[in-house]
Amino acid sequence: MLIQEDLSWWTDPYPAPVIEIHEGIHVVRDDLITGGSKQRFGDPLLRDESIDEWVYGSSPATGYAQVALAAACAKYNKKAVLFMADRKPENRTDLQNKAISLGADIHWIPNGMLTVTEKRARDYVAADPSRRSLLPIGLDHTMVVEAIRIVASKIPEPEEVWTVGSSGTLTRGLQAAWPNSDFHCVCVGHKGNYGRAKLYKSPIAFNKPVKIEDAPPFPSAPTYDAKAWKFVREHARPGALFWNVGS
Repeated sequence: MLIQEDLSWWTDPYPAPVIEIHEGIHVVRDDLITGGSKQRFGDPLLRDESIDEWVYGSSPATGYAQVALAAACAKYNKKAVLFMADRKPENRTDLQNKAISLGADIHWIPNGMLTVTEKRARDYVAADPSRRSLLPIGLDHTMVVEAIRIVASKIPEPEEVWTVGSSGTLTRGLQAAWPNSDFHCVCVGHKGNYGRAKLYKSPIAFNKPVKIEDAPPFPSAPTYDAKAWKFVREHARPGALFWNVGS
């Protein structure tokens, strides 16, 4: 059962989602927002006036949450603190460099496996819990899921919906908004909760980009959203909707 937050006080501060048609598919272009859908849907949580520092230890080098968090914190004059596996400056990904340019404070952890970076993040928050707060992997929070439902509810319910999925936060929020739609989710990361979506597994390693010939004809995160397009081309019905989180 979905636990629903009361966000009656919240209004999405970003422009309404832009929907374009590409290869017969309705594509939500949330890549047009600096931090993508995670910035949009994380807004009611990340604007919390009682928190000075939002802390995240679950982002891989190619993860989009680091950019969303940095952009949202810049908007609300908060500090985005990330714990990530150490990389030489010349080996940092475009998304890491983008997060840094947006003001993220990245703590580089030697031999930083996910369990290690998450532990360091928890310890950092525990040292000053009145000012700092830890974000769950994939921003999988009931407030974020409810924000997805609110925004999507303003879009006419499609017959078929496609997303990528790691934590499954996006597909579950969309399912709450569109109870009659058929959902399809291409899994690209750790195992999450995908609700009632039909699942597909990308054969490409999480940190590897999509093949050029399989990439969509619009800007899309090459190690994340873009991996779904091959499945959309092969399996989606004409007129289906694909939610592009970022680029």
